[in-house]
Amino acid sequence: QGRMAAIITEARAVKPGLPIFYHSDGNPEAIIPELIEIGVTILNPVQPECIDPVLVKRRYGDRLALWGTIGTQTTMPFGTPEQVRAEVKRRIETVGQDGGLVLGPTHSLEPDVPWENIVALYEAIEEYGEYR
Repeated sequence: QGRMAAIITEARAVKPGLPIFYHSDGNPEAIIPELIEIGVTILNPVQPECIDPVLVKRRYGDRLALWGTIGTQTTMPFGTPEQVRAEVKRRIETVGQDGGLVLGPTHSLEPDVPWENIVALYEAIEEYGEYR
């Protein structure tokens, strides 16, 4: 048993059912099964520029919540407000079904993100944010 698994085991001994959040930039798909095996329950961020959120949801969504999925390297800084809204809607429709999605930007929004895109993000989450 590795160090991280031991830490998770000890934490859950104190608080059973504790959600375990794991941060990994890039494409962690090769280690996702092992992360789940040791008790990770939330993967952050799921960067659409690096890994397909739909693929992650299909393969692991019954055991893992996805955090992020709105691109901070593409859509947010370089897209239009309409593209931001479309990405939010698409993520909710393709990844949000059955829960397990903490929808938002994959990272901090940098100063080059147009204010209109930030407004579009939050308006779209409000408009489309209920799973049906």
